[in-house]
Amino acid sequence: MFRTVPQPFRIVALTVLALLAPAACASPDFSALPRTESPNLARVKPPANPRVLNEHMPRDQIEKLPIPQQSPELTAALLDLEKGSIEERIAKLKKKTIADLIYVRGGSFMRGDFAKIAGIGAALTASMDDKVVKEITLSDFWMGKYKITYAEFDVFTDATGRKRTGIEDDGEGRHPLIPAGAYWQEAKDYCQWLGQITGYPFDLPTEAQWEYAARSRGQFFATATDDGNLVYGRNNPKDEQADRISKRHARTSDRRYPVGLFPANPLGLYDMAYMSFEWVNDWYAEDAYEKSSTYDPLGPSTGTEKVIRSWYLGNGQIIGTNIWRKTSKPIPLTKDLRRQFVPNETYNSPSLRCVINSVPSKQ
Repeated sequence: MFRTVPQPFRIVALTVLALLAPAACASPDFSALPRTESPNLARVKPPANPRVLNEHMPRDQIEKLPIPQQSPELTAALLDLEKGSIEERIAKLKKKTIADLIYVRGGSFMRGDFAKIAGIGAALTASMDDKVVKEITLSDFWMGKYKITYAEFDVFTDATGRKRTGIEDDGEGRHPLIPAGAYWQEAKDYCQWLGQITGYPFDLPTEAQWEYAARSRGQFFATATDDGNLVYGRNNPKDEQADRISKRHARTSDRRYPVGLFPANPLGLYDMAYMSFEWVNDWYAEDAYEKSSTYDPLGPSTGTEKVIRSWYLGNGQIIGTNIWRKTSKPIPLTKDLRRQFVPNETYNSPSLRCVINSVPSKQ
């Protein structure tokens, strides 16, 4: 049974948070963060012609596909976040969050649909909003290697006295090991709350940061799998396989399953190609690429929809998910039985991952 945290507990939790948070005036010690890079960055190169393999797999072979298992260490760390006092849970989340960071060395890349530049065809997407391809330069940043799970997000909501997300329909769409669904402001608040308890400038990634990281530092990877190809059953699941996995945990429209089951991209980030869309900081504008600055772009200053990146299995699996730009209202809407637009369930809303910026963001 899920419920809103009582007011007395909220006061205690916020007091605990104040005690655990680093001094506001302290400068973040970036030297304490990891700066090693995955050897796969040098070893794995973008395919000259990205392919989709095992797309038309016979049903009997699909039924034989294995059910991948999350690493025991990751499972234990996530489930442990549900145990103990709020002080202990916050302390464990701080430790796990820093341990999960992937260093993303800054640099320049050609953002947008790079198909013609890379010589792999006319276009990677059917959209027109990614066809202005120009060089973008980013500062160093750190990104979480996994989408944020309910086990992690629940620490935030419990510590700040908020209602947990994903509790609609008796919580059938939530599980501690799967990506948490949240509205955009909730997602941003979570990342910035991490900043309060760690002393590091956490935030949602910008759209440019997300694409640069998904493409393993801006290389010509069209999809954020381990080799840039789509190999059903190995580096991403077949729909039926994803159904079998997700039904063991929760039921959502985008077939969410435990994080980290399939191989990371060469940079070391998991689940960026599929499973669920992810919020980024940017407002959406069709001409954003044309008008953006070329150094650490932040996107338009206003808008009505936020950009979401990644992909979800219910939308079909394709090459080019590192490029596609999708959008959502900050509070996603769906139609009820009377065909009126109402807020979507949080468990069917986009997920998130956070970054630490080495250069302060003005957003």
